[in-house]
Amino acid sequence: MRVRRAVAIFLLVVGAGACGAGPPLRVVSGGTDTGTGTPQASGSASVVSPEPTATRSRTPTPSPAASLETPPANGRQVVTTNDSGATVRLRAGDTLEVRLDSDFDPPTASGGDVLVRTSSYGGYPTGHPVDAVFRANAAGQADVSSSTDYACLHTTPSCELPQRQWTVHVVVTTR
Repeated sequence: MRVRRAVAIFLLVVGAGACGAGPPLRVVSGGTDTGTGTPQASGSASVVSPEPTATRSRTPTPSPAASLETPPANGRQVVTTNDSGATVRLRAGDTLEVRLDSDFDPPTASGGDVLVRTSSYGGYPTGHPVDAVFRANAAGQADVSSSTDYACLHTTPSCELPQRQWTVHVVVTTR
């Protein structure tokens, strides 16, 4: 009975790992942890808690807000792919440099004349990282936004790759 239960647990663990249903589990068998070789209490096989695994989030996380919430001393603020969702404070005349991965479209700004794009290079379909510069033209609020784009989205039938949205909220004050 113990052997059958041990085999059932083992198959459950192996099956869950093969299906990607969570982090890998270590199995203790015959008194030794099969994942680390560490001696364990003898007895039937048992499942030990999941090992910590490093996972890479596909969702961008904002940079520390303190660095973006204060107008830059040098008049230039740089934002990257990881700053999506952040609020940036600028003074009229400051510049905002946007650096995004190559699969993003060149960014655009809403809010009328608050932000004016002065240059843009790269992005889909060039294969080069995006490097765009905006000048804070007038007091007010604007959003700078972009989304990912892929060649297969423009074919028939199109692929079903998820697209990521990227937005930074900008508040411009007068000097």
